[in-house]
Amino acid sequence: MERSFLLSISALFLAFVSCSDDIHKGYRIDGYDLILEKQQIINHTKAVKSINPYDELACEIYDISNPDKEAGKAYLDYELGDDPKEGAGSFKLMYNFTGQSEDGTPEKVYFQQRWGDYRVDLSFHPLGLSIWVKGNRHNQNATFRFIIMEDEKQFSAEAPHDYTRRRWSYFAYEDTEILLKDGWTRLIMPYSAFKLYKKGEGTQSDTLLMNRNEGFRIEIENTSGKAWEGECQIDNLEQLTSYELKGGTPKFSSIFIQLNKDAYENEDWDQQFRDSKEVGIDTWIIQYSQQFTGNHDETNVSFYKNTNLPWVQVKCDIIDKMFEAAERNGMKIILGLYPGDYSKTDPTDPTKYNINAERNKMLFDEVYEQFGNNPCLVGWYITEEFHDGSYPVGWQQEPALSMLAKYLEGVASYIKTKSNKPVSIAPALWRGLPADLCGQWFGRIFKQTPNIDHLYLQDIGGRCLVDFDVDLPNWYAEVKKACDENGVIFGVDIESFKSCNCPNVPYKAKDWAELKEQLLVAGLFTEHITNFSWVTFKKGTNNYEGYKIYLKENNLLP
Repeated sequence: MERSFLLSISALFLAFVSCSDDIHKGYRIDGYDLILEKQQIINHTKAVKSINPYDELACEIYDISNPDKEAGKAYLDYELGDDPKEGAGSFKLMYNFTGQSEDGTPEKVYFQQRWGDYRVDLSFHPLGLSIWVKGNRHNQNATFRFIIMEDEKQFSAEAPHDYTRRRWSYFAYEDTEILLKDGWTRLIMPYSAFKLYKKGEGTQSDTLLMNRNEGFRIEIENTSGKAWEGECQIDNLEQLTSYELKGGTPKFSSIFIQLNKDAYENEDWDQQFRDSKEVGIDTWIIQYSQQFTGNHDETNVSFYKNTNLPWVQVKCDIIDKMFEAAERNGMKIILGLYPGDYSKTDPTDPTKYNINAERNKMLFDEVYEQFGNNPCLVGWYITEEFHDGSYPVGWQQEPALSMLAKYLEGVASYIKTKSNKPVSIAPALWRGLPADLCGQWFGRIFKQTPNIDHLYLQDIGGRCLVDFDVDLPNWYAEVKKACDENGVIFGVDIESFKSCNCPNVPYKAKDWAELKEQLLVAGLFTEHITNFSWVTFKKGTNNYEGYKIYLKENNLLP
């Protein structure tokens, strides 16, 4: 580090400007200086994504070498560490080497994490990775090797996944000293310092493809040639980017409400609409006109009173009262239709699509007759939500993709036979595909759905699975591109609740400070920003009061 400390700040800046483009491309220029580049990365890091905080064992699934600790072979195990560097925990990696090797190469053990849904895309304003490592001077000589695993043909139509991993390429960053250092050391790993470690079968690229990674692996290689036991700890793996969020002053254009008979049958909608208009929200999206309360095909509550649909058992007049109050208060309503669901076992089975299509048409006929000419009605919402992920099943590949698109277009085109109001959908962003492929995937759907007018993309920001200033702008840009190319208005559906499995966070309204960041990111891409949902944003919540102060501070109050 002595050399970098002797350099002046101006020299650092000039050096960074002159070589930053090459650094981002992932190769080494003439005169490459790893120490200097690490300092440049630290100086120019803006938005950071915590890929894994290593706070809890059960939040992810990991692979390890020789999990059964087979006799006579090196193995690795892991547990929660007792000395976290950041957050609530760290992982302790414990390894045992025999000092022998079957093929004459040094023994290796590994700890590995692979992506599925909610994946990481390293292509966004890339600088490098960072991880904290705690070594031990009593360890023997060993190499700490951090590997990015990638598949350049991932999600291809011919073979979307290579479960054999033969076509995966491995790119490695190595450090031969860090495991011998007592205490915590932050390891900065520039992408340009990753070398091709193993090339996959049939692959073309010899350099990192930043948006085709499959996960990461930490290898520990026994270079001592001795039999020994050792351990290290790891904490907070981060994606470092040069992206700086510079948001404007966006506003919510609408809000979702999920109706419930017991909770809202006697609600004062006049007061709620006045409260909503007080912060400039004049449009409500009613998520669905009926509700499941039993099995998947059992819809037995209708939120509008005059219905003769055969599956309805209980009727109430919540929607009727909402339209009446909307007229008195100058509010607008987008009306959701049938609360169907897709198959959770086979997205290529037409049964669910056919049931949903028929019931949506029957329900639409009823609500159109009653509310279709109401001046407060400004649009329709197809309730069934889909996603770009794969769990438990998904629509990433054909024929499921086209069957989904055909279903959506069937409902939307039927609506347009009677109503010229726009039709909206709100799929969830599960990041099951890299950002560029996710955008292309939406594009293939939109090419088959000319009667879909608005997309409200669920940001999944309430579930502890997304980084607002790294993940969201990356995926938003690609999905918006697909919308623009197909005449669909791009919008965002922000989650104002918080409910997480890992860490365990019970359902609650989130704090305004967090919601504000989601709003600022969405505002970079659209003015069509809705919010799920009213129950976590109504007057009296921290969100509502914080938003009102935000509007006042920016002279945006109506």
